[in-house]
Amino acid sequence: MEIKGIDVSAYQGNIDWKTVADYGMGFAILRITEKGNVIDSTFERNYKGCTKNNIPVGVYKYSYAMSVAEAQKEAEKVVDVLDGRKLDFPVWLDLEHPDQRNLSKSTLETMIKTFWSVVKAAGYKFGIYSNVDWYENIIPESTKPKYDFWIARYPANDDGWLQERLRPSYGVGWQYSSKATIPGIPTKVDRNVFYKDYKEESGIVSYTKSDAISRVIDIAKAEVGYLEKASNSQLDSKTANAGSGNYTKYWRDTYPSYQGQPWCADFVSWVLMKAFDQSTATKMLKHWPYVYCPTLGNLFTRYANPEVGDIVIFYRGGTFTHTGIVTKVVGDRFETIEGNTSGASGVVANGGGVCAKSYLNSTLPGTKFCRMDWNIAIEWMNKNGNASQNTTPGRSGYMFSPEIIQKGSTGTSVLLLQEILRARGFKGKDGKELELDRSFGDNVQYALKAYQKSRKGVLEVDGICGTNTWKDLIAI
Repeated sequence: MEIKGIDVSAYQGNIDWKTVADYGMGFAILRITEKGNVIDSTFERNYKGCTKNNIPVGVYKYSYAMSVAEAQKEAEKVVDVLDGRKLDFPVWLDLEHPDQRNLSKSTLETMIKTFWSVVKAAGYKFGIYSNVDWYENIIPESTKPKYDFWIARYPANDDGWLQERLRPSYGVGWQYSSKATIPGIPTKVDRNVFYKDYKEESGIVSYTKSDAISRVIDIAKAEVGYLEKASNSQLDSKTANAGSGNYTKYWRDTYPSYQGQPWCADFVSWVLMKAFDQSTATKMLKHWPYVYCPTLGNLFTRYANPEVGDIVIFYRGGTFTHTGIVTKVVGDRFETIEGNTSGASGVVANGGGVCAKSYLNSTLPGTKFCRMDWNIAIEWMNKNGNASQNTTPGRSGYMFSPEIIQKGSTGTSVLLLQEILRARGFKGKDGKELELDRSFGDNVQYALKAYQKSRKGVLEVDGICGTNTWKDLIAI
């Protein structure tokens, strides 16, 4: 099997992707960032052009890193720019910078592994691009069996056509020309052939109802043990600041103005949003956010017997008063994960925690089960795969470890800090909410110092978000 495609960057100018697609294109690998982690000026346009015209997409990052820390920053920037978008082909780490030839094999190997780990954690495939000389003489031998390689090799008299005599005997792909002519592209362009169909391998149409339900239940189970808070503080910790104030990360992330209100119904909304995204959750729930149990009862067919994945609405005193997600059904018994309940037996509304519970359906007259349209979730998964879509505070499972940041810093860690400070109600010196611009400027420093002052005796007021401040902010 051979699939022919191209790789492009800003050097190719303004590409007419419809013309390229009409010519026939098996894939396009797009440069995503330039030197200094600056976004390639044509990346957004190229990505939209490819997806609009059904050209499978991958990205590459020409690496300038000279240390493990710099490799990690490059990878985090790539993931940051992708922002959860679907890729059909891998994220390729382009290793060919002359200065990197002087690095030790162990350093280069660790840099590769670090880049790979960030990309993999974000849900993307990974591969290495290099020329033949780099593969045979620079790339550490220990890495070659671990990763897919895309190899560059073309002749001095390159005329844009594949020359079989130069085909490498290794790698999953071969860049065989840098001077091909493709209709719709105003300059010469790199031409490639791959022997591996990543789009087919990605299983784009393989997700099922069971997959979607399992995704929701896994997220709900991970929340078991969470306790509501006495005040609007330490919302991300499962147990810190526990109290009966109905303050939770769930309201903060879905509908902040409802903070302090009972939250069993909102817990269901949050889980669905975490599993997919807010738009998909809204379609599945037919409402946003799910606040009152009778609302769901009026919007859905109410079934008498449960199925795994159903939303249960418990009936007491002539109305629906409490809710949860059905996780298991065995005969008359069904199990649930519920928000704002307790571990005590029976239906407990406004109980203050996330718990796993079990009931006999026959002992709950009037209790009903609402069944969502799981095809909506399947469609989302077929489009987005299993890549995490949620990186805001309170949505557990960050795709990176927060780094020490201070004035002048940029990137995903700064964005996380801005989001948390905003959620805590801390503002810049101008009295306005912080912009989510990923840049650590004067206003971010002002808000951070205000937060540190509020934690008198716990944090040093230095305007730097270091290890202790991160731990206090998000209870990691």
